[in-house]
Amino acid sequence: MAEQQRLQEAGYAPIHFSSLFPISQYIMVGQNLNGPAAAPVGRAKAAPVESLTQLRAVLNGSARLLILDLEFFQAGNQNHIFQLAGRIYGQAEKFNYYFFNSQQTETRQLQFLRRYDVPFSQAQQYTVKHQLPRIINLVASLAPDYLVSWDNSQDFKALQRAANRLALPKQNRFWNNIQAIDLEKLVAQQVWNGQKALGLKKMCQLLNLLPFKFHQAQHDVRAIEAILKFYSLDLSRELLL
Repeated sequence: MAEQQRLQEAGYAPIHFSSLFPISQYIMVGQNLNGPAAAPVGRAKAAPVESLTQLRAVLNGSARLLILDLEFFQAGNQNHIFQLAGRIYGQAEKFNYYFFNSQQTETRQLQFLRRYDVPFSQAQQYTVKHQLPRIINLVASLAPDYLVSWDNSQDFKALQRAANRLALPKQNRFWNNIQAIDLEKLVAQQVWNGQKALGLKKMCQLLNLLPFKFHQAQHDVRAIEAILKFYSLDLSRELLL
């Protein structure tokens, strides 16, 4: 309640959508996320970030960074999106989507329906097919300059497969049109000369960050934000890795 009051005083307010309840908390009032997926209008792609020095400059500048994380379940030989969460670095805006999929096991489908009190007749409203256009509109409304992930290869491939199945226009696919920062890859190149890459949990332990509930997208984005805050410092003066 204290967080809600603070955010409302700062000009934010909770929005309650007719879809799954945890999909978004505290996004600016007045957004319309329904309708066809929209492409960003009149925004040039930001410059790539190729070093930790450039990253620090971006983090301490005016750019908006959307931290993104996906979780999956496996059916057959393919990963399917189960959860997608994001938050704007250093800001209150955040969102968290869960998806229903008929390829999940019956036990997992039942858990989903019970957890969110959704009748099976309405379950299709919570599939990637129905929610991805809304997410695209949400990201467009947040207008980030960068997408930050910890190893984005699987995430972007899954989004691309989903967009292909839905025949979404390429200009609407934010993961292609917004400059991406793969923080895992950047740290591996800059700190260990590309010799190794650490998982998110191991990296947080190395930096002695507070423990997070890993492999839950809404917590993973908080962990990534904590790593970004570390690299926003001038490490040559304040901290050593």
